[in-house]
Amino acid sequence: MANTLRITGKGSSISLSEKAVTRVLFDSETPHDSNARATDYGLGLKIWGKILFDITAGGDQTLELAKWSQVPAHSADAYRLVEAGVISAGQKVRDYTLTEGFVVEYSEQINAEKGVGTFYLHIRQKKDENAKVAINGGFSAES
Repeated sequence: MANTLRITGKGSSISLSEKAVTRVLFDSETPHDSNARATDYGLGLKIWGKILFDITAGGDQTLELAKWSQVPAHSADAYRLVEAGVISAGQKVRDYTLTEGFVVEYSEQINAEKGVGTFYLHIRQKKDENAKVAINGGFSAES
């Protein structure tokens, strides 16, 4: 199983390969106190991965994730196009697209002794744009 992540914002993009992204979870959240399908629901992605330290120009894309998590809510750049792919046995089994994704939570853990790190990223779609979220699958990984 392999995962990819691409985030596009105002004049910038973040791209993480299957080497960096270890897990992708799609989340459709209805309020817990609801007895029926609610109109107030949230759509999002939870993403786990490895921090691949690369000091070359543009090498450490997780640094850009950390910077995005600090963009204030009033900035238009807080909302970005997020595309996550899940590939299994050469087939792209899922392709998630959030058109107005924003960071809910971002964290990093770095082990100085081993020189490795991990990250966790929780992204949600802006609620008034939920209808624009796309979920596709069943096509070759070369698409």
